[in-house]
Amino acid sequence: MPGHFLWRPCAALFSMLFLLAAGPAAADALDDALRSGKIGETPRGYIAPVTAPSPAITGIVNDINQRRRGKYREIARKNNMTLGQIEAFAGKRIIERAAAGTYYKDLQGNWRRK
Repeated sequence: MPGHFLWRPCAALFSMLFLLAAGPAAADALDDALRSGKIGETPRGYIAPVTAPSPAITGIVNDINQRRRGKYREIARKNNMTLGQIEAFAGKRIIERAAAGTYYKDLQGNWRRK
């Protein structure tokens, strides 16, 4: 079954993604930035500024992406997979599950709004 090998790491991935040790303040800042369209999700499982970022947005992006990358590496290592495999799967799933109005980058690199 295609993609079946990803099931176990994916369950762990989403548990970890949404329970990142970012704390409530960082989670609120991320949610606010996503809702306002200042940042969006990318196909590789990271966030990026949609427009020229303020220092605060740059800080959010760097912090969240660092945390995500650490979790992706952990999942890849535990499941004998590559970081790229986990990033691609995470990006696809995060974009699929993003709230209406969230910006995301399509595979051609264009920003779109759900």
